[in-house]
Amino acid sequence: MQRFLLFVLFGLLAAGWPQALRAQDAAAKAAVQRAAKQKIMARHPESGDHLRVRVRRVRGLIDSTAQLRLELPDRGAVTDGLARARIQTRGPGGGWSEAGWAMLRVARYDSVLTTRGRIEQGASIGPDDVARAWMNVSDLHGEPLRASEFRAQRENGPLVADRYLRSERVLRTRDVRPPYAVDPGTSTEMYYRRGRVTFRLSCTVRETGFLEDVVRVYCPDTRKTYQARVRTNDAVRWVKTL
Repeated sequence: MQRFLLFVLFGLLAAGWPQALRAQDAAAKAAVQRAAKQKIMARHPESGDHLRVRVRRVRGLIDSTAQLRLELPDRGAVTDGLARARIQTRGPGGGWSEAGWAMLRVARYDSVLTTRGRIEQGASIGPDDVARAWMNVSDLHGEPLRASEFRAQRENGPLVADRYLRSERVLRTRDVRPPYAVDPGTSTEMYYRRGRVTFRLSCTVRETGFLEDVVRVYCPDTRKTYQARVRTNDAVRWVKTL
């Protein structure tokens, strides 16, 4: 009977150990996360609200009730991604001692624009075509287009999609642009000045261009190709004869 009671007691203790270890591990992760947030806010006071830290793994004897200090790799500012941090604890005498290490995942969040529906390449894109969202942009390829940047660009004129955009796509800065002033096949007048005399030739544009861009144009009357600077949507100025 005594053996049976001892067996039951050991079984209960063994069953409780994993729970105690999990509770200790959770407390250590929470303490490390608090210390990591303080570290990030100290390094990034201007953008700390945009960074979120998650503790992936903790190793060592971490006293969750003690004051912790994290030492991150000396690679400048904390960037999003994985980072291994050394953990130090402060003793009763005020000194710091090594306690272990932690693997952190730092994610960068930002307010970005997403498309409400599909937008064809070259189609106009305005406020009704986009929506704002607060999301993780750590793994986003390219710089996200922020609402403030979108508004600033639209103050200078209309914007169009530079490529086909699927619905609910996170907009990058390269996804939108002003409309081209000229396109291939556009008819234009090229002005060429020699001394006090200005000549005007009817030409066809051979490539896309914005205002003040230098593009190739072809004149069927002279059967020559020129480089010309775009002045308006239907006028260019001679730069060079090719």
